[in-house]
Amino acid sequence: MKKLTTLALFASFVLAPMAHAQEWADLTVQFVLDGDVPELKEPVTSADAFCAKQKIPSERLVVNKDNKGIANMVFMIDAKLTKLPAEKIHPSMRDVPAAHPVLDNVNCMFVPHVFHVRAGQTIDVKNSDQTGHNAKFVFFNNDEWNQVIPIGGTKSLTVKKAESGPSKVECNIHPWMSAYHVVTDHPYVGISDSNGMVKIEKLPAGMELTFKMWHEAQNKFDEVSVNGKSESWKKGNVKLTLKAGANELGKVSLKPDKFKP
Repeated sequence: MKKLTTLALFASFVLAPMAHAQEWADLTVQFVLDGDVPELKEPVTSADAFCAKQKIPSERLVVNKDNKGIANMVFMIDAKLTKLPAEKIHPSMRDVPAAHPVLDNVNCMFVPHVFHVRAGQTIDVKNSDQTGHNAKFVFFNNDEWNQVIPIGGTKSLTVKKAESGPSKVECNIHPWMSAYHVVTDHPYVGISDSNGMVKIEKLPAGMELTFKMWHEAQNKFDEVSVNGKSESWKKGNVKLTLKAGANELGKVSLKPDKFKP
């Protein structure tokens, strides 16, 4: 009898970690504009002969005219309100990626317009244009970085610390040029594509997560519509507990007055 009890206890210790193994979730959401797409003025580029030849649209609010999808929306875990110990980050995503995010200068615009960086990564800033640019990174927790990027050149900077929120990149030579970097110490950041779609993979399932949405032109993201139902997302935050596997939040609609002109 004692031997059987010992075996049963041994089995319970072996099986316990399996019973409580962390499961993982994927989340998709689409951000759309609920109203008319505002007309935005194109930048004046005549001061630079190369840039004057380019078709440069305003990137202040990019909306797909076919499905009203809003590009460049950031949807991410708010690290201030959700603590993520290492075991709550998927094993394949715990280490800082070795790959270098690239910010390029293309046709007198920064590409991409919004990008994510993990604290500890190195950003390569390129210039694919036939005119000189500079890139001024505004930081709160890291040292400011402002470098001239010559034609065909690349300069690199390592971002050591997470930032409190998205921050701006500017070209002082061409004042209409801007981009935004999102620096976090976790991998759970999504940026909407041209259809307003975001997908964040390998999130921890079964725990309450606070997500935050952000846009460069935001104006009080407190009221949204989710699949046609009005909801209050105070300061753009929403709490979600995801099930293992696929999770579809659906369509999050925002009125045009939620964006500054």
